[in-house]
Amino acid sequence: MRHSGYERHKDDWYVEPAWCVHALVKGERPFMGTVLDPCCGGGNIVRVLSSHGVFAGGSDIQDRAGGTYPRLSYEQSLSISLPTNVVSNPPYGVAEDFIMSCLAKAKDRVCVLLRLAFLEGIKRGEWFPTVPLARVWVAGKRISMPPGGTDIPAKGGAIAYAWFVFEHGWKGDPVVKFLPKVGEMPS
Repeated sequence: MRHSGYERHKDDWYVEPAWCVHALVKGERPFMGTVLDPCCGGGNIVRVLSSHGVFAGGSDIQDRAGGTYPRLSYEQSLSISLPTNVVSNPPYGVAEDFIMSCLAKAKDRVCVLLRLAFLEGIKRGEWFPTVPLARVWVAGKRISMPPGGTDIPAKGGAIAYAWFVFEHGWKGDPVVKFLPKVGEMPS
C-alpha cells in the first residue's frame, strides 16, 4: 500500500474529484481555444471543463471510458490535436516529460495536477528555471484520488496536491495561490 492510503494502480490511473477541476476553472483566467486532456482516463476533466463552456477533448493510452475518447499516447494526441491548452492529471512518473511535450505543442498554457512535493528536489530545482511555471494552485483541502476503474470510494486525502500552470511567455517567479472554494468541495 502507498502512503496515499490506496494500492498502486498498475497504470498510475487515479481519479481526480470534479471539485478540484471546478476550482481551477474558477481561479484561472478563462480558457480560450481548445483544451486537451491527453491522459483523460474516464473523462472527468473533460466533462467538468465542458460544463463551463470550454471546448475540451481528451484521449488516453487505454480505453477507460467505453470508447468515448480516442486511444492514443499523450504524444500522439498532442501531435494530432495541437491544442491551445492542456489540462491533465498525468502519471506522476512521467510528469516532467509530459510537461515538456505539452509545452512543445500547446499554444497558451499547460495545467497539470501533481503532488505539491513536485516542487522538491535538486534536479527539479535546476529544471524549473528552464520552464515557464507561472502559478501553483495549492489545494487547501486535501484531494483524494482513488484508483480508477475500481469501486474504491474517495477518502480523506493523505497527499498535498496542486495545479501547476505553465504559461508560454511567463517571465519571473511563479505565483503561489490557493484554489478557490467551490460549492461541491467536501468539508
